[in-house]
Amino acid sequence: MSGWQRQRVILSLHRLILLGGVYAPIVPHKDSSKFSLGSLMEAALPAIHPIVAAGSNRCEAFKSFFGLTYEQMQEKNFTSFRDSLNIDHITKNGNIKYNITAHKRLERFVGTSRDIVVLVHGFLESSDGVMVNGLAPALLKQPGLVVLALDGRKLINLEYFRSSTYARFMGENLGTFLSELIKDGHNPSKITLIGHSLGAHIAGIAGKRVHEVTGKLLSRIAGLDPAGPCFSNVSLAGRLDPGDAEYVDVIHTNGGMLGLLEPVARKCGNWTMFKSGLCSKNEVAFMGFGSKEGPPGTYYLNTGSSLPYGLGPAGSG
Repeated sequence: MSGWQRQRVILSLHRLILLGGVYAPIVPHKDSSKFSLGSLMEAALPAIHPIVAAGSNRCEAFKSFFGLTYEQMQEKNFTSFRDSLNIDHITKNGNIKYNITAHKRLERFVGTSRDIVVLVHGFLESSDGVMVNGLAPALLKQPGLVVLALDGRKLINLEYFRSSTYARFMGENLGTFLSELIKDGHNPSKITLIGHSLGAHIAGIAGKRVHEVTGKLLSRIAGLDPAGPCFSNVSLAGRLDPGDAEYVDVIHTNGGMLGLLEPVARKCGNWTMFKSGLCSKNEVAFMGFGSKEGPPGTYYLNTGSSLPYGLGPAGSG
């Protein structure tokens, strides 16, 4: 790395440390579901967006300088995260926590024939954070559905650049866990992953690992605002990709800032055409848990300004 590159990296780090110093102490990690440190830091991340906006080159240079790339961590044997990863079995009567290696114990409770949904939280979140608490109650209303949540709170915390690398190792560990369930008789067509932000990429990497180990694809991966910083223009091995499951759908609400810009809702060429009513006769895609695979493409919709946001058929223009 040249001298000017080192200076730019150090300057970027200085700005990042200042940013963390200003914002990190304000809110405890386990705040209420309305407000969390995760939401605060995600609001602050646009300030460091220029560091990583160019994609893999700047971000990888930054991480390489501090020994934080995937390959560097492998060389240093910083790849054993099993003790720090847990799976929560979420029930109406409370949560049961298992280490990610304890698939046999979990099987005794969930069996091999039920549908499973695994929720994967994002940066600065946890299995008892905003994302899981927002989705789990609705999922538990589905008869017979097993709801699990990956808990990586010890790994994807205040250091975003380190967390973006840890996400790959977390996905590989989750994929190994799911592969063991499949080897023991669980049908991969009954397994769905839902990931938010960093969690969307963790879910995608888990899907890749399942396919590598078992030769089979999971039924579905739903990505909710997949993280953009450090994931744009990178190898498909380290991020969510359309081939990671039988059906992959992604919902973008903030593309271009913290989310990826790549291609769920009426099919349309772009937002301007949709707003102009030029796509009113095009295919419609149904969003949410009941979404089914349909024609690939980019789909647009309008939402309301307050909960529950969805406008039904009126939102598709």
